[in-house]
Amino acid sequence: MVRTLFSDLESDWQSRLTLVLIFLFPISVATVSHAGSTIYALLFLMSLVHCTGGWDKLSYREKQFLMGFVLFFFFSLSSLLMTQDMHEGVKRIERYLRLLGLIPIYLMLRKKEISSARFYLAGAFLAVFVMAAQALYEVEVLKHPIASGAYHKIIFGNQAILCAAFVACAVMFFGKHRLHFSLALLAVLAGAYASILSGTRTAWLFVPFILICLVILYRRRIKRRIWTYFLSGGLIMIFFLITVQPERLVSGFEAGWNDLKVFREDPDKHTSLGARLVMWRNSLLIFKESPILGTGMGDFKNDSLMLFEKGLSYKNDFAVRQANAHNLYFQLLAEGGLIGLTLLVTAIFILPFKLLHALWKSSEDRMLRCYALSGLIGILAFVWFGVSESWVNRNPMITTYCLTVLVFLSSAVNRSEGKI
Repeated sequence: MVRTLFSDLESDWQSRLTLVLIFLFPISVATVSHAGSTIYALLFLMSLVHCTGGWDKLSYREKQFLMGFVLFFFFSLSSLLMTQDMHEGVKRIERYLRLLGLIPIYLMLRKKEISSARFYLAGAFLAVFVMAAQALYEVEVLKHPIASGAYHKIIFGNQAILCAAFVACAVMFFGKHRLHFSLALLAVLAGAYASILSGTRTAWLFVPFILICLVILYRRRIKRRIWTYFLSGGLIMIFFLITVQPERLVSGFEAGWNDLKVFREDPDKHTSLGARLVMWRNSLLIFKESPILGTGMGDFKNDSLMLFEKGLSYKNDFAVRQANAHNLYFQLLAEGGLIGLTLLVTAIFILPFKLLHALWKSSEDRMLRCYALSGLIGILAFVWFGVSESWVNRNPMITTYCLTVLVFLSSAVNRSEGKI
């Protein structure tokens, strides 16, 4: 694995720089301010020079996948015609521009046949230790109540558990010795530890979610040895979560349960989960006003305040002043209606998932299947993260989505020699 990484660095300097940037991305995106955006911008600028002619190499399904981003972006752009809060709407479109920026980077990786997935996985391996150290420093030395990294606890916790999942995937395919599995186990536990210190409940619950998804994917291929890995890994993870910082884990779920009880007794009283429930309810009320096209990108806050003034919203001042619904699907339902939500789910999740799944299912090549499965895990992660967070509003998260998809998909397709 290490030899292959260094052999890849023997290519031209542009390819070497691309691989180094991709390696650094998972390490720095949640730990260093603006690092993810800077790396993405550099990759985009490089791709403008090297993407020409790349479109001709793509298969029909790849072109369909990329055009999905274009269609979703221009639908969002056109919805600004209905938006009243233009400032917030333009901010939303600026985030969505990153989806368009993915296209020339993908074309560059395909044209130059750069296998970048191994560098991303190597970066994810180091990233979990960096995030664990940063979380430990913030909580134990700086005495912060939670670890938040360079941005926010949700971004930090989600990134940590996602990188841990990538490491677990890689060792399933490339682990040959006890040392490999021991190092991978340490890395996964480091990612889980960083996530626990962040206090992000969605990240913790990603573990059972992805395990269920993997069992469904592998239901016809799972052998006794794989079952042993699944069960052993699950038991170790449960033991780790119970014994290391158990008060944080327990208090996190207790807080959620208490929030729910408070909301049932007094919906106007502010709690973390209660505010989310108010925002989700308001999303449905906004959707009823314009079910097909929505009310316009960026108008969630404006529409929530109007509901509040009309007495249709619960009297939660925090909830009605939020710019997003803290749920990807409810937000797009309100701002983009059925068309916007359908386009988002199709472009962001379904098309790349189908492409990766076809590659994963049709090949017995170990490396190709690792790349494809890593990409599938990344997409499923963002499906899950969208339940409690509208991650398209956060630059580090939408940039991570873009890098995850283009790195693993381009590497898998290059490995398959375009036979999709």
